[in-house]
Amino acid sequence: MFAPNQIERILIIRLAPLGETVLTTPVIRALRHHFQNAYIAYMVAPTREDLVSANPHLNEVLTYQASVPKLIYQIARRRFQMALVLQPTFRLVLHTFLARIPFRVGFETNAGGQKLLSVAVPNNTAQHETQRYLDVVRALGIEVTDNEPEVFVDSTGTAWANNFFESQKLKDSHPIIGLNPGAATAYRRWEASNFAVLGDRLHERYGAHIVITTGPREGELAAQVAKQMSHPPAIVSQATTMELAALLQRCHLYISNDTGPMHLSTAVKTPTVALFGASNLIQWAPPWDKHAVVARTTCPFMKTLSSKEWDAHTDRARENLEAITPDQVMATVEKLKW
Repeated sequence: MFAPNQIERILIIRLAPLGETVLTTPVIRALRHHFQNAYIAYMVAPTREDLVSANPHLNEVLTYQASVPKLIYQIARRRFQMALVLQPTFRLVLHTFLARIPFRVGFETNAGGQKLLSVAVPNNTAQHETQRYLDVVRALGIEVTDNEPEVFVDSTGTAWANNFFESQKLKDSHPIIGLNPGAATAYRRWEASNFAVLGDRLHERYGAHIVITTGPREGELAAQVAKQMSHPPAIVSQATTMELAALLQRCHLYISNDTGPMHLSTAVKTPTVALFGASNLIQWAPPWDKHAVVARTTCPFMKTLSSKEWDAHTDRARENLEAITPDQVMATVEKLKW
């Protein structure tokens, strides 16, 4: 549809939590490979700025503003020629229209939103999220084959990780294995006692240093896991996204519930074991070779329900996670190449 030299200024918009933002990164790479000399900016939620700040394919990272006039001015003054709106939200499409961006491509929204789009892309959720986002790029006539996410770590993040490992006396001569017992909702969390058993077994089997990562409001959960372990782990609970990315990049293996840090781990190329109990495996499970998924695949909901729909099936979600045992996870770890 567009030759590489036809478009000089491109805006990408996606306001999303950690995991979803990570899964948009193949779009950035695909656009840069096609429009090699273009100025490419990405507008993200304010809390996601550091996640993409070191991406070499971007010229600028913008943060979404609550003030609509300021937001429109922020976009319009940069004179973008093309906008890719990576979520089916009418107001974001409207913002790009009001900012006078000539060519606008995004997912089908309501009738009003579709009229404002130059190209409306079907919002096909029956595929992996990375492929769904890349459908917007393919709508431009650009062929894309690589859908693996990527997150780049800056020197500040690396320095923080180095200091953390030194302060905790963690040496790369021993395997470093991260465990993530947290998740946004309780029914997506494998039991803390299971993580404790798993951590001890990994230490005994591989002589591994165990690092527990949790979000800023999950310190009690990390302490609960650590208290039940025979071999004291290191704990990280106050890291920024960039610091966490740097830490995960240093890990030899990461075992996590289905949550943002799991996607972040895959994006920094750390072998990852993902524990799924309440998500659509087709849409969210990492499909790349160096990672593995442990799930109760006999549950039909694991391939049909959206994330929001699981809120009405929390009992089934808990059953699915309770069916996962430390033995199963250990067997998966032993088969994985890491």
